[in-house]
Amino acid sequence: MQFAIWALAATAILPAVQSHFTFVRIAVNGVWEEPGRYFRNKTAPFIEPATVDEGYIGYYHNPTYPQHLPNSVRCGRDSFAHAAETEVLTVRAGDTLELAHTRISPVDWKDNQWYNCPEGRGSCDPDGTQYASPYMDFAHPGPVVAHLSQVPGGLDVRDYDGSGEWVKIYTLGYGFYNNNPDRIIFLAHNYTGIPGRVIFDIPSQTPAGEYLLRIDLIWAYPYYDQPVKGGYTQLYPSCVQVRVENSIQGSLPAGGIKIPEDLCQNCTGMRTGVGMYSGQGEPDGDYAYPGGLQWDGEKMFEVKPPVPPSRG
Repeated sequence: MQFAIWALAATAILPAVQSHFTFVRIAVNGVWEEPGRYFRNKTAPFIEPATVDEGYIGYYHNPTYPQHLPNSVRCGRDSFAHAAETEVLTVRAGDTLELAHTRISPVDWKDNQWYNCPEGRGSCDPDGTQYASPYMDFAHPGPVVAHLSQVPGGLDVRDYDGSGEWVKIYTLGYGFYNNNPDRIIFLAHNYTGIPGRVIFDIPSQTPAGEYLLRIDLIWAYPYYDQPVKGGYTQLYPSCVQVRVENSIQGSLPAGGIKIPEDLCQNCTGMRTGVGMYSGQGEPDGDYAYPGGLQWDGEKMFEVKPPVPPSRG
C-alpha cells in the first residue's frame, strides 16, 4: 500500500502517537486516495538551521515555525527533496476536495486508522488513544487555510519549489461556543468535541495547469510572550501536487501571498490574544485570518471572522 512507502521513509519517527499532526490524505468528490499518495513527504528527523532554539530537530508531526527554511514553511520539512518521487493528482476545476490528518507516525499506520472511519472520514482513531476517539482530533486550535500556487510555464510541478504567489481558496475559522460571545471555538479543533471536517471546492474558474495545493492549520502564539524557545506560532503545512483540468486557460488572479514572507511571526493573523491562543476564550477585536485574501473563482475578498452574538 502507498503508506508502506512513507513508513520506510520515516523509520526514525517516534513516538507512535504525537501531540501534533500532519495532513496526509485527500478525497476527490468523496473518494479517498491512499494515505500519503500525492503529498510531498517530509524528512524526519530534520535539523532546521534557523530556529528559536538552535539545532531544532523536527520529527514527523512536529510543527514548522515561520523562521524555518522557506521550503519547510511552504510544504513541510525538506519536502522539496521528495517532490520528484511524488505522483500528481488530476482533478477538474469545481471538484470537491476533503483533507484528512493523523497524529500517528507513519511507521505505525494500520488499515483501521484509514478505512471504515466514522461518517466516511479519511482518518480515525479506533484504538482510543485521543480524547475524540474514534475520531482523529486536531491537537491544537487555529484556522485551517488552503492555498493554490500555479506552476510557472515550462516547469513540471515536481520541479516547482513554491516560491511563486499563493492564492487562498479556503478558510475554516472559528465560531462561538453555545452562542457565548466570550468563548470562541475553532471549528476544526472543536475543543473536546467531534473535530471539524476540511472540505472545499477547487474554484470552477481555476485555469488548467499544474499547482501545489497547500493545506495548513495555524496555531498563533499569544502577544504576551516574547519570542523564546517554543514561543512562536506553529504551522502544520502539507502540499499536494495537482493537475487541474479545465477549458479555461490563463493564470490565477494577482493579489495572493508569498510564503514564507507573508506568514511571518508578526504578519496578519499570526499572533493573537491569550483567549484565542487557548481556543476557548474571547476573540481579539481586530483579529483577521492569516493567509491573505481569498478567491472564490470570481473575486478576491477578505474572509471576516464572525460577529460575536449579542449578550442575553
